Amino acid sequence: MNCIQNRVRFLSIMALVALFSIAEGPARADGAKRVEPAFTLASRFPGGEGASGLGAWKERVPGVEAVTIKSSADSADQRAMFLDSGAPGKRPLLVVLHSWSTDWRQNIGIPYAMFAAKNDWVFVHPDFRGPYLRPEAAASDLAAQDILDAIAYAKQRGHVDETRIYLAGFSGGGMTALAMAGRHPDLWAGVVAWAPVYDIPDWYTYNRKGFPKRHYARFIEGVCSGAPRPGTQAFHECARRSPSALLSRAKQAGVPVYVATGIRDDIVPPRHSISAFNDLAEPADRVGDDVLAKLLAPTATRRVRSTSSDDIYERAGAPSYLTRTSGNATLVLFEGGHDVVFDAGLAWLRDKRRAAKTP
Repeated sequence: MNCIQNRVRFLSIMALVALFSIAEGPARADGAKRVEPAFTLASRFPGGEGASGLGAWKERVPGVEAVTIKSSADSADQRAMFLDSGAPGKRPLLVVLHSWSTDWRQNIGIPYAMFAAKNDWVFVHPDFRGPYLRPEAAASDLAAQDILDAIAYAKQRGHVDETRIYLAGFSGGGMTALAMAGRHPDLWAGVVAWAPVYDIPDWYTYNRKGFPKRHYARFIEGVCSGAPRPGTQAFHECARRSPSALLSRAKQAGVPVYVATGIRDDIVPPRHSISAFNDLAEPADRVGDDVLAKLLAPTATRRVRSTSSDDIYERAGAPSYLTRTSGNATLVLFEGGHDVVFDAGLAWLRDKRRAAKTP
């Protein structure tokens, strides 16, 4: 156990040295150089998950714009961060969703924009009704339409390759990413969800009972217009927005989905990520209820991969203990808490393509 802890500390130090460095990869077959992502963890980004503001975006991502997109549902003005080089030719679009308590200015969206800038992708980071504290937000019909409107805006402004539209989110943003995978499965070449909420009523109970001083239960009541207790309209409203009600459609459509979480996450319990994966996986590939307990046991012998240039989690100081793929779904359980290993998700999605629609 001490050996594992020492190894994690060493890798964390090495990851800090490399924070936000960008390295060019080998030449691609088409002659263009791929720029490899080299970010580490959201928890190491200056200010962490809660940091927000336009200054950091402008400083780290030259050319990024704060734009206003009019909702096609109710004509409300919705803000977003947008990036497009204006270069000719079709390019991928990366859509990134902010987390539960923040908005379109959330600074941990910046590493995604940096990746988009280096690789000449189109990028949008929409507000979709801001923090999840009122009925209009949190994977509502209006919020879903705002995300679609952000994509339409990006297509209007940039040359978007419609076979390469990617979606990523963390925590509440991961929840909405999974919900969008189910609501609009025909759009996405790949969806990445970090530490997502799988079932809102379940998460409400978790917060009310275990962490009553946190703001999440109060925010959920605002989203669902009441406490989502079984048999209530608030319960129905929360349940219908949850990935637990929507992921079967994503599985049926074959949407590529990557779900990952730290095994020590006490904000959104890892079982939410496991449940999301299990909805997408074949029965024989599902992760059992005992797996997480075994990984967390004090005497656990965890599988830690040998260090290599390809082991992104190791290099981030967050070694992965379980990686499982079933069909188009992948689950990763890694050492850490409520966090994002940016480059792992980007490496997974960057070459995926959605089958082009036939005329």
